[in-house]
Amino acid sequence: METILQSILDVAGVSAALVFDGSGRLAGYRGRAVYDQALCEQVSASLAKAVDAVALQQEDWDAISAQYVDGKLFLRKLNAAGHVLAVVADQTLSASFATVAIRVAVNKLKRAIETGAASSTPLALGSAPSAGASSSQASSRPVLANSGLSWSQTSSVGLSRVSVADPASSAFLSRCAKELARHVGPIAKVYVEEAVRRVSPDAPFSVSRGAALLEDLSGQIEDADDRALFLKALEKR
Repeated sequence: METILQSILDVAGVSAALVFDGSGRLAGYRGRAVYDQALCEQVSASLAKAVDAVALQQEDWDAISAQYVDGKLFLRKLNAAGHVLAVVADQTLSASFATVAIRVAVNKLKRAIETGAASSTPLALGSAPSAGASSSQASSRPVLANSGLSWSQTSSVGLSRVSVADPASSAFLSRCAKELARHVGPIAKVYVEEAVRRVSPDAPFSVSRGAALLEDLSGQIEDADDRALFLKALEKR
């Protein structure tokens, strides 16, 4: 992984290249100047929250690009488990060079992550090339509280699993997460998963358990008016 990230860092204008999981924990990084391990850990934690919020509105997102006063930011999804490549660059970055380098790196990183998962070997945390960088640490698996949720017939998220009986039930859970997020923020996805486990602990969740799920989820909303709005939005399920 370090070699792949270094190939991105070698592109003129790139300040840092890092991979993080759904919890915001670094899986690997390369950075220049101030982008040491400590800063990259802060960046990855913040970006994971931003990705979490984007996923509420666009679950199947693949790429995010942003421009700010001092530079540019590129995010690319690497897999359904929540790994993301982030590239931080300054204003001198050539967009054409960056696009090619990132595309090549994404393909290589996907294979590297798949190989690591298949062998049950955690991805090594890379070190920045600057002197005095911190020693390598093993990355941990995603923490549920910050992980994104996506549902399919059987969907895995970090260390946990959410099972659904059919596509209609999957769609209903997605609607619940989006509506709940309007009142409690990105943590809504965590509340939904926990509620599913409470109302349907021994079988895949189905829409037939929808009323019980809504009652459970509405308890997470403190304001009575907001609770009413949440329930009204999901009345027709």
